[in-house]
Amino acid sequence: MPSAESAFGVQSDVRTPWRRYLDALVGLRPDLHRYCCRLAGNVWDGEDLVQDTLVRVFSLLGKMDADLANPRAYLVRTATHLWIDRTRRRNRERALLAAESIDAPRQFAGDPARGADVHAAAGELMRRLPPRERAAVLLKDVFDLSLEETASMLHTTVGAVKAALHRGRGRLDHADRDSPVSARPPSRAIVDRFVQALSANDIDALQALCSADLTVELVGGAEIDNFEHSRMFFTHAHMVLPALGFGEHPHWTTVVYDDEPIVIGFRTLNGIEGINEVHRIEESDDRIVRVRCYCFCPDTLRLVGQHLGLTALDRPYRSPP
Repeated sequence: MPSAESAFGVQSDVRTPWRRYLDALVGLRPDLHRYCCRLAGNVWDGEDLVQDTLVRVFSLLGKMDADLANPRAYLVRTATHLWIDRTRRRNRERALLAAESIDAPRQFAGDPARGADVHAAAGELMRRLPPRERAAVLLKDVFDLSLEETASMLHTTVGAVKAALHRGRGRLDHADRDSPVSARPPSRAIVDRFVQALSANDIDALQALCSADLTVELVGGAEIDNFEHSRMFFTHAHMVLPALGFGEHPHWTTVVYDDEPIVIGFRTLNGIEGINEVHRIEESDDRIVRVRCYCFCPDTLRLVGQHLGLTALDRPYRSPP
């Protein structure tokens, strides 16, 4: 029987078909993006739905022997099913939380008849943690891994795991049913400090702002764990290579979009200055714990630009090979 590690041996074989798949769908992406944003009600959830749809359909290509016809209809149908499933799940979770108190897991721990509801309520509380805190609590408290094993799994330090556990356990003890952590925008102050440090290419200042267990996600691309591994992302922010789409004169500013302070990055490419990327920041205990960079999301950049009265550069849907 092949080892589990051998499953990842297909990575180099999958990368080229994935890029061919994305390139072939370029003409359908704007319509899919518009549909998903209307369905989700906002640009951020709409972009996430686009990305989930692309991954789901690509995975189906490897599962099904039958030929899939009409890509446009199949993408829209898949996005619709994903959104319906997500909405139903969210409605079930809200109904359960409305019926049960936050202390339900402890209150009904000895009642087998309530086991399923209690498990669902506990799962919803867990989902309200930021990703890194959630992973630390699950690995350490649920799967009973040691601090060292948890740090190894998360590609971070034991100290960062301890900090994530402290934050996560504290949030679970003081959970607010009506205010999920993921719904709270960052403070304007920390976003402004991020812009200042990024503009100055001050890696030390960025490190002081960010949690050690920072996650950086290039939406539609790679996801990077911990600050040390993210250094290249921050240093590349100032790279100028017009032939590869990295325009000149990079600079950043804070704007408020849909009541959330976000970072807009500008560059000049082919004589045109416009939006090159958007950064959204997640904050926990006065530290940045996640940065989502929308540099390979041209439809989202155009929509944000239209709302703000700004030009968006013609960005690609993926990184160059």
